[in-house]
Amino acid sequence: MKDILLKEIMVTKVVTASVNDSVSSVEEKLRKHGIRHLPVVDDQKRVVGMFTQRDLLRCSPPHKTEEGFVFDKEQMDRFILKYVMAPDPVTLSPEDTLSHVLEVMARDKFGCIPLTSPDRVLVGIVTQIDVLKCFARLLLKDKDAN
Repeated sequence: MKDILLKEIMVTKVVTASVNDSVSSVEEKLRKHGIRHLPVVDDQKRVVGMFTQRDLLRCSPPHKTEEGFVFDKEQMDRFILKYVMAPDPVTLSPEDTLSHVLEVMARDKFGCIPLTSPDRVLVGIVTQIDVLKCFARLLLKDKDAN
């Protein structure tokens, strides 16, 4: 299990944001795709930051309405992503192992890790959910073997 490479469990179709995106456009991406983490990339697709649902809530707490929780687009548009994202996030390689990503996620309390090439070009992402899915497959496989 500790020798499983991240390239075996990573998601390669990653939704991203640009450093100049408005926070409202990022909120729309998070909502539309049902995700909580968004790598921020430059024009060469190099990872320069991370923006999470938690960051969004810090910038612009939602308001409760009869339809549920909604964000104030005007308030969100006061922010430019490059000023509210977490800059220079920790990245790993697709060749790193499951045990390594678990160590980093647990130590630093990260919900996801962007995976990059040596020049920081985004090639995938691994989230806590991806790790749990991997464990579930391994447990089911082990159960079936017994």
